[in-house]
Amino acid sequence: MSWSEIPSIELYYAEESSACRSVLMCIKELELDVDLHKVDIYQKFEQRKPWFMKMNPQHTVPTITDRDTGLVLWESRAILQYLANKYGDGKASLYPRDPDLRATVDRILFFDLGCLSKSIVDYFNPQVLAGEDADEVKGNALKQALEYLDLFLQETRYVAGETLTIADLSVLGSITQLESMDFRIKAYGNVFKWVERLKLELPYYEDCNLVGIEKHRAWAKNQRKTSRTLK
Repeated sequence: MSWSEIPSIELYYAEESSACRSVLMCIKELELDVDLHKVDIYQKFEQRKPWFMKMNPQHTVPTITDRDTGLVLWESRAILQYLANKYGDGKASLYPRDPDLRATVDRILFFDLGCLSKSIVDYFNPQVLAGEDADEVKGNALKQALEYLDLFLQETRYVAGETLTIADLSVLGSITQLESMDFRIKAYGNVFKWVERLKLELPYYEDCNLVGIEKHRAWAKNQRKTSRTLK
């Protein structure tokens, strides 16, 4: 392989991470040739190694580097925006150029970050990492976030309109993390139908998600058991 054939983008990721899986789906949707580097975040804690922290002081995944520009970028939604901005000319609807349409996509990305994904983390992390009992207030916050999403999907085919966007990929990653926690979403009919439809529509869904969901399920069960033993 010549130097010019080496992929410009490198992705550091963990399959267990819902945010990483969203980025993987975006890469597939854009048909990008990316140099992939798996990071062991649960046993070897590679994200805390000096080489990784020099690249990303927050030691989070996903992280990308762009060889062409020297950019190092983390935060999955910023990565989704960057990839769609730089490589999405052939799929402009993935992150629309129109200000009004883009604003709707951005709104859902921020909803995912500050409401949906946050409520999932807030509810499950204390149970998994500290062996705590389920918190009713945090559980209600998660249910409220799902009710909002269900309401959004009552009006449109996808989360930000009538076409697939990076917002769908971000939210799909978050929602399928619930699958790894054995949290059922059938009560949220529009959300459930949207998830099941995307599983069929996206030819890369299984490759990007199934292994990671199962790995996270196994890790969470083992970690929860360990936390309760030590409590």
